[in-house]
Amino acid sequence: MSLSTTTRRAVLGSLSAAALMAAAAFPAHAQDELILLESARATTYINGGTSAEEEAYMRKIAKDWPLRIILSERKDNEFVADADVQVTDHRGAPVLSLHNTGPMLYAMLPAGKYRISARFHGITETHDVTLGGKAGTDVYFHWKGKPKIDPWDGKPIGGKQVPG
Repeated sequence: MSLSTTTRRAVLGSLSAAALMAAAAFPAHAQDELILLESARATTYINGGTSAEEEAYMRKIAKDWPLRIILSERKDNEFVADADVQVTDHRGAPVLSLHNTGPMLYAMLPAGKYRISARFHGITETHDVTLGGKAGTDVYFHWKGKPKIDPWDGKPIGGKQVPG
């Protein structure tokens, strides 16, 4: 029992097409099962400036840091050393989150757009910055004083942000 040449070609062509379709589907199926990991990014930072010696040291090394955050309050610009600071990238992903920070916080971040929020005595200030180039960026947070506290719930009255 012999198959004609046309029938043999049709059968081989169908088998080849089926094998190619199966091979093409296999990588897609294998990719679905892969777990993609995003590389973790650790942010290098330095926090200090509470003593005269620390402040002098921080000012000396400032030029080496792309982001420099200074925290102060009141009319006399007294340094603040217990603020909570969060830095997020352009997608809103946190790149640095610190408690009891200040008065001088420097961070080593790559060029890009960032949102920096600092909270002190229940009042949050936010600044958007773009880092890039050789010169670093200074960001100043200044609170005018302690907010009035509601005696019932212990929270700041009004919840208003202080302009930066």
